[in-house]
Amino acid sequence: MKPLRLPVILIVIPLLMLVWSFEPVDQNASAYTPVLMKRTDLPASVFFQQEREFINPGKIYLYGNFIFIADLFKGIHVIDNSDPENPWKTGFIHIPGVMDLAIKDHVLFADNSIDLISVDISAYPQITVLNRVEDVFPEATPPDLDWIPWQFSKENRPPNTVIVAWERK
Repeated sequence: MKPLRLPVILIVIPLLMLVWSFEPVDQNASAYTPVLMKRTDLPASVFFQQEREFINPGKIYLYGNFIFIADLFKGIHVIDNSDPENPWKTGFIHIPGVMDLAIKDHVLFADNSIDLISVDISAYPQITVLNRVEDVFPEATPPDLDWIPWQFSKENRPPNTVIVAWERK
């Protein structure tokens, strides 16, 4: 019986150490809470504003003499770069939920939360939303997770709302 005891101990102890090393995954563990917007308010949420300070800059896009910089979840800064030695902010295009942008033929394409929008910038600072394709993108996840915690899922929040940003608790 003694010869069997040592191999069992050599197998059981490492297995127990392995099991104890795993921490349970807390499905609610996020340092962020969602910013919600009524789905019906999303189309009217895209408009021109005066320039503002950067909060959380993201993607940069150069188009003609302008630099467009996404401010994550807030909108897009527009910078006149006609004098590269002295660029200056000319305005801000308010687009809740924006994370990405592209421009072609004076049309800015961006995500407005879960929708894809196209915006005519040919007469900038006058802008016009040309088109909206609804429900193209999945809702954004919190910055510290790659999923939406169950308490913020569509089933557990006010009806007809979309996530347009995440704020630290």
